[in-house]
Amino acid sequence: MNNVFSKEITIPLSLCDNTAKLSVTSMFTIFMDIATEHANELKLSSEHLGDNKFWLAVKTKVRIKDRPRLSQKAVVSTWPQEAVRVRANRHYSISDDSGVVISAKTEWTVVDVSTNKLVRLNDVYPKGFEFLQDLAIEEPFARMSADFEDAKTIAEYTIRSTDIDLVQHMNNSAYIRALLSVFSCEELEKSPVKEIEIVYRAQSYEGEVLTIKERVADGAVEYGMIKPDSQVAAIIRVVR
Repeated sequence: MNNVFSKEITIPLSLCDNTAKLSVTSMFTIFMDIATEHANELKLSSEHLGDNKFWLAVKTKVRIKDRPRLSQKAVVSTWPQEAVRVRANRHYSISDDSGVVISAKTEWTVVDVSTNKLVRLNDVYPKGFEFLQDLAIEEPFARMSADFEDAKTIAEYTIRSTDIDLVQHMNNSAYIRALLSVFSCEELEKSPVKEIEIVYRAQSYEGEVLTIKERVADGAVEYGMIKPDSQVAAIIRVVR
């Protein structure tokens, strides 16, 4: 039973942006995929949890030192942190010959949709599982207000069929793609993303129009993805 799951990948064209480097959106995709692989190995996937229980990503924080290039080999690793009641962090890293170039963590929980209640994660992980003490990102997630009433509207985004995942709502990584699509290639090249953090607050569905609002906060810029009923679907914090 491996407490760390690692695999070597070769950065494919399909995961690169216009600079021929791994795109920020693709990082979120890679992290979701490798977390799923490790969960399957540990028999912690939704299939193993039992009827009506599903993993739910609450927050993700990614720190970018550099981005691997097209066809470059990299090692992706993930490991869970010990749970605190109904929430647990999972950590990630992407390394190349120079060392770790991307670090990340996600806060996960398990929801029982039949009762709409969260499940104690200490009862989910295998007994005797040895949690790795190393943390990819040590500091806590940022606190971000959901009040965007006075924030500036910068764009709208219509959720498309290509944004929808297997549980019929907007895929986690699609929020990142939607936000970054607001900016031009030139803007992203001149001021690349160094750190990005997202908190998921409400599910979004095909056909809904998200209003994207922007505010400056503590050396970063925060973006609210607002649903038509004024619920905040997600908040994204970007340092560039």
